[in-house]
Amino acid sequence: MKNKNIKIIIHKFLSNSTTTEEIELLTKWVKKNESSFQEEVQLHHLVSGVLEKEKAERLKKDLLNNFEQLDIRQRRSRIFNVLKYAAVFMGIVTLGFLYYLENDTTRQTLQNQVTITLGDGSTKEILEAKTSELVSSSGTYVAEQEGSKIIYKKKSGKTLKNSRPLVYNTLEVPYGKKFQIVLSDGTEVYLNSGSSLTYPVAFYDEGPRNVVLRGEAYFTVKSDSLRPFSVDAGLLGTKVLGTEFNISNYADDEYAKVVLVEGSVAVNEGGNPDRRAMVLKPHQMALYSLSGANLTVSDVDVSSHIAWKDGILLFKNEDFYRITQKLERHYDIEISIKDVEVGQERYTGRFKTETIDEVLQAFQRIKDFEYSISKNKIEINPKK
Repeated sequence: MKNKNIKIIIHKFLSNSTTTEEIELLTKWVKKNESSFQEEVQLHHLVSGVLEKEKAERLKKDLLNNFEQLDIRQRRSRIFNVLKYAAVFMGIVTLGFLYYLENDTTRQTLQNQVTITLGDGSTKEILEAKTSELVSSSGTYVAEQEGSKIIYKKKSGKTLKNSRPLVYNTLEVPYGKKFQIVLSDGTEVYLNSGSSLTYPVAFYDEGPRNVVLRGEAYFTVKSDSLRPFSVDAGLLGTKVLGTEFNISNYADDEYAKVVLVEGSVAVNEGGNPDRRAMVLKPHQMALYSLSGANLTVSDVDVSSHIAWKDGILLFKNEDFYRITQKLERHYDIEISIKDVEVGQERYTGRFKTETIDEVLQAFQRIKDFEYSISKNKIEINPKK
């Protein structure tokens, strides 16, 4: 099941609008993806920052246990027991749903468009063709769209003290699209396809600046030594003062990584914040492997890790399985490789304006294979 589809079902489940068939699919998925399910119903670090740690952990455990204990035949009558825990998380953190889908037509539209979930939980479609439009505003900030960019600006003379609750927005970028956002402190974020960013519409005047990333993004952080900037990327936590770096933590990847371009960042395992952080130097990468459950640092050529923000697909000696994952996100398609030898073949290439057909034809010249396209699905087979 594609990651974006399961996210839709999860959020429909939390809003008590799932069908029996969707609940059955979700039950099977949760048995194999408990940690991913927990991430979708709460944002760990932000929850832990608002609640006492013990209470937050207990609520998360209760939510998962209640879900697992529900029998399919009784799920409709007992659904409230799970929803009350979800409501606690959503109410306290005020981050809203990544998707709020009222009908199948709306769901299909939102899947294919950039959307923003506002502080009141409403979801708004962002049309990139708009040259200038007011997205939202309040007494402390204003958010304006300029093409494929949203800019948040704190209103002149307005202060935001820690005694007031922060208001969060979530920007969701589907497969096949990219988007840019400028936060209220001037930090610039480029979001890659299939990514989301949850952030305050305005940061406190004092204290840390925290955002939550799912997917991949390139950050140019506005320096402020009195307000350290941190990114919760699930498996990895990154703290910075002022720098440029790329974070990737797609749910269907076997790793999460931080690549530093300029400045300095401290990286720790997101699930274990008590462990000593590793400090990166420019042109280094911190890689957390799910299979090895360890964090390593190495020197890298940053160009292949950040080319995507300029609309470039750059592959340097990568295997075809990994390449097709990137192609799926870039072109919003599904690709299945039916031959292990083809999948393990390594390629180097650079593409920008080429169609998916032209990209595959270029790879065919190196290792011959056959492929067929049906709507948005591609099947790759060995040459007969």
